[in-house]
Amino acid sequence: MSNISRTLRLLSSHNKNNNKNDPVRWGILSAGRIASDYTKAISVTEGAVTTAVAARSASKASAFASRHSIPASHGSYQELIADPTVDVVYVGTIADHHAEWARESILAGKPTVVEKPMTLSYDTTRELVDLAAERNVFLMEGMWTRCFPAMKELRRLVADGEVGRIVYAQADFGWAFPTSSMHDRIWLPNSGGVALDVGMYAAQLGRVAFPDATLKDVSATGTVKNGVDYTAMATVSYDRPGCDEGVGDGLLQMALTGASNTEERCVLQGTRGRIVIDGPFHVPTRLRVLHDAGREVESEEVVYDFPLPEDPFGEWNNPGSIGFVHQIGEVGRAVREGRLECESYTWEDSLEVARIVEEIVRQVRGERAAEEEEEPRQRARSS
Repeated sequence: MSNISRTLRLLSSHNKNNNKNDPVRWGILSAGRIASDYTKAISVTEGAVTTAVAARSASKASAFASRHSIPASHGSYQELIADPTVDVVYVGTIADHHAEWARESILAGKPTVVEKPMTLSYDTTRELVDLAAERNVFLMEGMWTRCFPAMKELRRLVADGEVGRIVYAQADFGWAFPTSSMHDRIWLPNSGGVALDVGMYAAQLGRVAFPDATLKDVSATGTVKNGVDYTAMATVSYDRPGCDEGVGDGLLQMALTGASNTEERCVLQGTRGRIVIDGPFHVPTRLRVLHDAGREVESEEVVYDFPLPEDPFGEWNNPGSIGFVHQIGEVGRAVREGRLECESYTWEDSLEVARIVEEIVRQVRGERAAEEEEEPRQRARSS
């Protein structure tokens, strides 16, 4: 099937009830905290509206709909996916169920946005991407960070060689996990842990810093708590054949932790200076470009500010969630134009990040889980 045929098929199947002036209609699959933030952002995004929500109980869906002034509520996810008033499905369940409901949505022919992580493994992410390609259905992982104006400017600066060739990138992301209850979703055995929760924010920077490189290797170490990765230090290397400045492989270093709240800053170090994304870098609003003037001279600094959109709410479950409007708007434009991906965060981006995160989880849990299990037995033997 030609590209033109695929586009026509997509437009006819998903916008048959809409003309170009009608808003893109979102269905929210979940009634949790992040779904609430996403719904609030939709309400202030031009050209977007929420028409339905679904939860695992009709009462919870109804309460969510009432709170957010949503016309329809459903007591099952299947009903939402089948709802003809929904153009785009947002999957905001816990990560354990992302793959299941994203698959159902794609099979129903609905453009689909899946919260991070898209799935819990590279292979399952690959399956969803292949299914979306086969069915000619829009699919995007919810990497909203990439849709911010600051990130678009960062990619332009890298492409233009503003600070020369990027030698390495560094990023940290840490937030203090709740330890009063082991029932929090962060401690779930399959989807819990710091890498699957926030690791993708740091991992996605590799394709920003080294856009023409190929993933080469992932090396990680860390600590395990309650069976999940708690702190992780990882180095990701990228093969850059033909690099003419002799800087070698591209390197991404990331520090992730559930033990403390970190600065959450990112640095891209180039051969002629560096670019800093001030924290929190996952909600980027300021870039600082420092041009190298030599070791004995203070670097010249140029600041790029990108304030968050006007916020009529003020209170969010997650700080900065007004920034969802950037992704919501970009998804709407992509669906209207019949595209299957968003340029800001493509299927290849999702696949590479899934591979990195999966490897961090494997190495950290594999190295430390056995040690964590052995420590109580050693203490018992010595008591």
